[in-house]
Amino acid sequence: MVTIGSLSREQMAEVFPFLAEKFRGRRGVIKELTHTQPDFVFWIFPDGRLHDAREAHAQNVPKGYAHILKDEPDYGGFLRGRIVTSCGRQLVVVYCRPDALALPGEKVVQFMRGMRQLPIPLVRDAIVISDNADLYGTMVDMAVRELESVQPLEP
Repeated sequence: MVTIGSLSREQMAEVFPFLAEKFRGRRGVIKELTHTQPDFVFWIFPDGRLHDAREAHAQNVPKGYAHILKDEPDYGGFLRGRIVTSCGRQLVVVYCRPDALALPGEKVVQFMRGMRQLPIPLVRDAIVISDNADLYGTMVDMAVRELESVQPLEP
């Protein structure tokens, strides 16, 4: 399980217990949390354009791209996810491979471009995870990773 960013898994598990390393049934809890009352459900095109999936990804796939539903977990290069506010914190859940948002690269850039287009406020300390509870850190951590993606640090 990936754990990176400025906050430890233990710190995040204090807010969201299902992020604890040895939590049983985490996928079910994440699904229940994000499907009950999401703030926003999204697809992000490979070029970073945001698509509002309304209440459900399967019923609101970008027009002409229904085939991406059959390409889990890569979704034809799209990113899909949900944003929810719970326990006084925002949580961004992205359905992706564990390493997709862990390291600087094109997926991080794609994700951040999409997040900048949200029609809802997204706080800097929103926690970003995968649907398997890989922990990518906060939106600030993601912004740093994006900068490293487009301007690699020199040794």
